[in-house]
Amino acid sequence: MSKVIVERPRTGRSVAGKRPGRTRAVTNDDGEPIRAVKPVREPKGRAQKTKQLNETLNPLKRYLASNVGRPWDKVYSEISEHLKPTSTVQQHVRDHIEDFVAISTRMKAGAVVMTPRYGGERAVAESHVLYYVHPRTGILRYNENRTNWTTRFRKAKQDAEAELALRMRVIDAKTQLHLFDGGWWEVKLEKIKRHPHKAASGMTYYSEEPYVDVVRSAKLSRLPLEKLYGRDDVYACDKRPLSKAEMKRLKLR
Repeated sequence: MSKVIVERPRTGRSVAGKRPGRTRAVTNDDGEPIRAVKPVREPKGRAQKTKQLNETLNPLKRYLASNVGRPWDKVYSEISEHLKPTSTVQQHVRDHIEDFVAISTRMKAGAVVMTPRYGGERAVAESHVLYYVHPRTGILRYNENRTNWTTRFRKAKQDAEAELALRMRVIDAKTQLHLFDGGWWEVKLEKIKRHPHKAASGMTYYSEEPYVDVVRSAKLSRLPLEKLYGRDDVYACDKRPLSKAEMKRLKLR
């Protein structure tokens, strides 16, 4: 397992000479140089190719799949025989085990809950892990109710859009209606002026001109701009409460 997972050529350095900008000598049939091809300069800002880890985790996932139903202690012991903690690279692969298996589990209200590496207890059925260790039997099991990252991201986005629709209506690019403290307000927006600057390293960064958001300054909301207006490049320059007649005409009540 260690040879398949870890001992593969590391990408990056092997293709460094293939980047534009390298001078390539042209030789005749005797191997003597004739001329050199003029190098092509790389575009500014292009990331340099460097070495990177090149482990493949599919053998580890296949091994876990083939051992579902066995005691986790035995499965982990067999994995440890091939991936030693004394090796930095092999330990790096061992660290990926918790990306696939919920090891720290317990029973709570009849359901299995887990504590991920980065904290935050959650139900195993609501997580993305492929497998989990049952807290009572210690058996490795497949997480039949798992949700992948794409599904979770899509659901979170839909929930955020639904929450935004309850408290905001978009009239046009510069006008929005917002629900604050049980009443609706018309909010006028302005673009935040941002100026690009070049750092000594060649990287570009932006500075913002000072502005005052009248909604947040009036403490009508403490949400950040992106959540408050659905975008982070505008601020509220004016506001006014809507009358009952306006709210009735706009079907806001």
